[in-house]
Amino acid sequence: MAKTMMGTVDKALSLLRFFSPQRAELGLSELARLSTFDKTTTLRCMTALERNGFVEQDVLSRKYRIGLTPLNLAQVREQSFPVQSVIAPYLDDLANTLGETAHGTLLMGQTPVTAAIGEPDRALFAHVHPSTALPWHATASGVAIAAYLPDDMAETVLAHQEMTAFTANTPINRTQFAQALAACRAEGLSRAPATFEDEITGTAIPIFGPATHPIGAIAIAAVTLRLTPELQAQIDAALRRAGKEITQALGGIHPQAMT
Repeated sequence: MAKTMMGTVDKALSLLRFFSPQRAELGLSELARLSTFDKTTTLRCMTALERNGFVEQDVLSRKYRIGLTPLNLAQVREQSFPVQSVIAPYLDDLANTLGETAHGTLLMGQTPVTAAIGEPDRALFAHVHPSTALPWHATASGVAIAAYLPDDMAETVLAHQEMTAFTANTPINRTQFAQALAACRAEGLSRAPATFEDEITGTAIPIFGPATHPIGAIAIAAVTLRLTPELQAQIDAALRRAGKEITQALGGIHPQAMT
């Protein structure tokens, strides 16, 4: 009985990941298609989520959207373990100093999600959408986090990651992904040259919590045409400095500091 209950809870909560700024409202049929659940199961899960305030249903369209409960929980979480408020000033400073988009990603469950963004004051820059789930294999942030995960969780990520090709440079198999992880561990930061979006180069560094496990990453999404060797060196140095300071501000410990 307990196992069945946990399975139902897991299914219900998994439906929330399909909502995003690009898909703010979803109907029952679309949710069933995206989740591969049958309509009866999907309706049962959405009814439970609605009853507890995780989603709400539009009276006219009958589509679902995120409710108030996640927002309230996010406020409680930020008060008890402030991460976004710590990261945000660093991202603004990075964007202003480097002239490129800075963004912070937090690990939510087993998914990297964009949590904060700093945009430069210029006409042409990389646009990063807030609250967007990022693919592990195709983004600098995903690789930076995955490279320092505990072995069991890293293996889970590797085993279940769908190697979708977003560009011609996207790692498309487990071997290429593992090589990217190894390169990140060797250098301490990850590089993603047009692996997620054409003409955008990502550089990211993980940030750590008290248990020496990564809780997220900060990254620079630079327009590749502007990315000179000098600017890349500035990005690397700025990320290393900011990543260290953010980890310290959060009471975190970089695993290399344990050796």
